[in-house]
Amino acid sequence: MSDELNHLLENVLLDTGGLGCFQFIIIAVINLVKFPITWSVLMMTFGGATPDWWCDDYRNSSMLEEDKDAGNESVTSFLFKKCSVNGSDACRDVHFDSDMNTIISEWRLICGESWVPGIVISIQMAGLFISGYLSGQLSDMFGRRLIIFISILLNAVANFVAAFSTSWQMFASLRFVIGISSGLYLAIYMTYIIEFTPMKSRPMIQAIPSWSLAAAFYGLLAWLLPDWRYIQIVTGAVSVPFFACWFIVPESFRWLVSHKKMDEAKKVVDRISKLNKVSTPSLQEVEGALEKSNIMDRKYTVVDICKHGYLLKRAVIVSFAWMAMAYTYYGISFGVDKLSGSLYINIFVLSFLEIPGAFLAWYFMKRIGRRWAYMIFSLLSAAGGIAVGLAKNFDFNNSWAVINGFAFVAKLGCAAGWSCLFIITTECYPTVLRTTGYGLASSLCRIGPILAPLALSTSDTYKGFLYFTCGVVTCISGLSIFCIHETKDRALEDLIGTDRMEVSLKVTDSGIQITNDNTVDKK
Repeated sequence: MSDELNHLLENVLLDTGGLGCFQFIIIAVINLVKFPITWSVLMMTFGGATPDWWCDDYRNSSMLEEDKDAGNESVTSFLFKKCSVNGSDACRDVHFDSDMNTIISEWRLICGESWVPGIVISIQMAGLFISGYLSGQLSDMFGRRLIIFISILLNAVANFVAAFSTSWQMFASLRFVIGISSGLYLAIYMTYIIEFTPMKSRPMIQAIPSWSLAAAFYGLLAWLLPDWRYIQIVTGAVSVPFFACWFIVPESFRWLVSHKKMDEAKKVVDRISKLNKVSTPSLQEVEGALEKSNIMDRKYTVVDICKHGYLLKRAVIVSFAWMAMAYTYYGISFGVDKLSGSLYINIFVLSFLEIPGAFLAWYFMKRIGRRWAYMIFSLLSAAGGIAVGLAKNFDFNNSWAVINGFAFVAKLGCAAGWSCLFIITTECYPTVLRTTGYGLASSLCRIGPILAPLALSTSDTYKGFLYFTCGVVTCISGLSIFCIHETKDRALEDLIGTDRMEVSLKVTDSGIQITNDNTVDKK
């Protein structure tokens, strides 16, 4: 009967108008919230970049500009990014290029303190690591709406305060808080939208390139305001209008039903129906199926995933895939200043490439299924990463163009593959554990970006190390995804154990018709 409940709730979505005005409002609001969240996560792509700097006596920037303009290479090249003079004397003074102000120039994080930016990134990602799990667990316990609002509030406050940091230690502490706030949102937003979206429209939701657009706009923001303090203030300010989310977004009706809060669920369904301009459907069949399922309203945790072998297998495979994608995505993103050309243009291009990637992911998921789509894009990313690693070990004409080109390919494949993963993860867990499972993957994947700065440092000694490792892990994840079942054209599970029964499913204009067989799912 629990499997019947899954399909009845899918029918409720169709009876309330399917993909209607209500859904478009929710999709728009939740995806717009992602803009300040994205800027918060990617802040260190600019904030941690190293401006040009010169050692020792060039305190007068006008003198330095005159030397540069005059082409005095003997002076500028001798002092350019030199930690010591004549091989022994340490720099007494450092001049940074005034074209940009990052935390490097703010606190002179060069030479003996060049390790600090990588640590700041790892600290931020540790915040995402912790909150990814907490968000899923808390939202499955207390609902999606509350956690979304808390993440918005915390993100706004932390960004404002971080703009007035007086030391890198204070800044790093606040980046941890910002990581917490970002992780709370990123672990839940997709689940929240999906639970209001009809089955056939779910892949389309991931095709909305909100992260990509936000990341591209971040490159534009950094170009217009090349000062890390201003970027922090703008990010906090953009978050403020979204406090209204408390009054705009309702609780997920599927979460309410799975926790036997039927009175509240009926109010949400009524609201959806009114906005979609259709009659409010009866939930009598849903109540009947809920009673027959004999479930108790209790708090589910990651322990429940571990208790069920099929859920544990999904968690291991999906979480590893998330780690592989995150390691590749953030490794390339935080190493963007290592690529040739303008920092701002590279940020923009790398981000903008994700937009066609999202649409490609949508198309492939609809045509060939979630698993095949993910495998194709992960292998594409692996090929691009390995090609960059090889190119970095050979000197040849226009090597910079080849390196940048294949880095863009790796990022495109990674972004498209991650789009597939969002849908796979959302669809492979039951409602009572959906954000717990999604949050677990979102949390564990932060191991990737925590390690990425270390891989970038290692790449200084072993050329291409980051990209070789990116290729290996994405390749493994792409092949291992076939160890879990395909989720295309399957109703969302709502209760634990519903995949243990074979269901004959037929989607019609009037709804989803089902017949149950008492056979065990072998997948």
